[in-house]
Amino acid sequence: MFFENYVFGPLKYGLSDLSKLLKGGIIYAVSIFLLILGIFLAVYPYAGANLHIFGTATNSLVFAVVALLASLLGLGLLIVLNGYILKVIKLSLEKSVELPEWANYWDMLKNGVVFTLGIAVIAVFGSILQNIITYIGNDSMALIVLSMVIQLIISLYIPLSVVNFAQEDNFGAFFDIPKIFKMMSFEYLGMFIVVSIISILLMIIPMILVIFPLIGFFGMNIYTGPKMLFMASPLLLGVALFAFIVFSIVAVYVSFYSYGAYTNYFISKSPEKIVDFNQEL
Repeated sequence: MFFENYVFGPLKYGLSDLSKLLKGGIIYAVSIFLLILGIFLAVYPYAGANLHIFGTATNSLVFAVVALLASLLGLGLLIVLNGYILKVIKLSLEKSVELPEWANYWDMLKNGVVFTLGIAVIAVFGSILQNIITYIGNDSMALIVLSMVIQLIISLYIPLSVVNFAQEDNFGAFFDIPKIFKMMSFEYLGMFIVVSIISILLMIIPMILVIFPLIGFFGMNIYTGPKMLFMASPLLLGVALFAFIVFSIVAVYVSFYSYGAYTNYFISKSPEKIVDFNQEL
């Protein structure tokens, strides 16, 4: 039952509707592209480059405005995607076997803000605690190990806190520490490790596909010169774009899979749902 609940079942669930998965991947790809574009435009005027399109005096302002708009739109799309993932978790809690519809984008944006904020607060708290321990420890091996243990606990805590929030629909559910800690077990640790390994394996090939054309681009620039690079750049650009889209779709699929597995575990440990869960098994 372990592999059916935490491997095969969630893997099949993420593929239950390829059109919805593809839409999520495209949204993720566009959001990341816009964020990268925003960062590039923000630093471009200060990197010694100037396009002289609008004149030197206004270039920095124009770049700053476009960079801000691109970044905000990219961040907004990521938050919408988080809102959709929250819908995925909520339907999984109700034993749904299909991905939810891409609808009510305003609601997904609002819920995505709370989703993102909750994870951010937990992650920032963990980071601050680790930094305090590192600062006090002065390279003490015991405190370094303690810092690593805290990082592991935070990593284990976040998925269950997200599912708990999806169930309770209350921001405070992110911080229901007694309930979430009570759910943790060696089974959960084993499931977390398995899900992490599968997620990494799923991402390896798409990551290589993204890195390969970049290596080719910079390698040709160094060893063959601009002329050959200019001739090959359309091909490299096409390969890079295809690889980036594949990477984005797989990244979204990994999110569906992992939260599907975490939701199944949460259901199995929830007193109010465990009877129905066991009956279905």
